[in-house]
Amino acid sequence: MSLQKSKTAIALLTLMLSLTVAAQVYRTVDEKGNVKYTDQPPANDTSAEELTLPSINTQPAVAPKKPTRSSQSEEVSYKDIVILSPAQDSTIPPGQLEVVVQVYLEPALRAGHRVQLMHNGQPHGPAVPATSFVIDSLIRGAHTLQAQVVDNTDNPIGQSDTVTIHVKRHSILHNP
Repeated sequence: MSLQKSKTAIALLTLMLSLTVAAQVYRTVDEKGNVKYTDQPPANDTSAEELTLPSINTQPAVAPKKPTRSSQSEEVSYKDIVILSPAQDSTIPPGQLEVVVQVYLEPALRAGHRVQLMHNGQPHGPAVPATSFVIDSLIRGAHTLQAQVVDNTDNPIGQSDTVTIHVKRHSILHNP
């Protein structure tokens, strides 16, 4: 709430309280015995009784406590970011067309965060809110994989260790 709005609210509250303090309350009883209370005395009723009300019980406002927040890095940190599959130094046999990459996060992926799979140091597709990826068309040789968790502005929050996999080349000796 802005300072101007706060001042206006306080002024209105003060005005309303001063009006209630100055107002009189009258008690009347009709022919049937029904009791009525009003702030205007009836013009033709002399039996209206002016009441003196006790003072209003008030309590000063308690200032709300500001929430304590840990540093932002603690708020958005992940305890574990691990590539579960494929394992370090796995060998991919010739003819296998796809490799499924499974990422484990502790705690689970938070709202607004995404996982960016890095393949040989380069992004493999866009960052997505998922922990499973498929890499296809791998050429023979060593490949590195790494998972990065990024926020909604693609700033890295954390990353896994690098996993190296080895794709075997086709051979006449190992041709199924």
